[in-house]
Amino acid sequence: MIKSLFSADAAMSFPLARALHREVEDSIFRTWDARRKWLNAAFDINVSGDKASQDFDAVIDLRNSIVHGDGQLTDLQVSKFKDLFRLKEQYSRVLSAQVNGRIITFSSEVAVRSAIVSRDFVLHFDKVLLTKFPTIAVPVS
Repeated sequence: MIKSLFSADAAMSFPLARALHREVEDSIFRTWDARRKWLNAAFDINVSGDKASQDFDAVIDLRNSIVHGDGQLTDLQVSKFKDLFRLKEQYSRVLSAQVNGRIITFSSEVAVRSAIVSRDFVLHFDKVLLTKFPTIAVPVS
């Protein structure tokens, strides 16, 4: 979707804009925060702070705990002390996963809740995007 926004933007008809885009393109997709910042800065699309986005952040953080922390909170997650309590609360409330120290205990509901939260975010993002750009189309691959 983000690639379609850039492709459809009139600025991309200029060689300078295309060259600048090529320079920074990798950074656009590196993290979810980066995606959101670019969407906001380049297209005035804000998908941060609302319930769907906050709940989706819990899915992203849990994925990072699984992938980068081997099923535990990562060093980076633990080092952000002010965010640690929010993270633990989100894991519990949103995903039904419990945190004790660094250890995460997964309930049988985590996968289904993660899928529902992810779906809700995609629907929310689509609504925000299509409200601002009703003619945007994504090629089917």
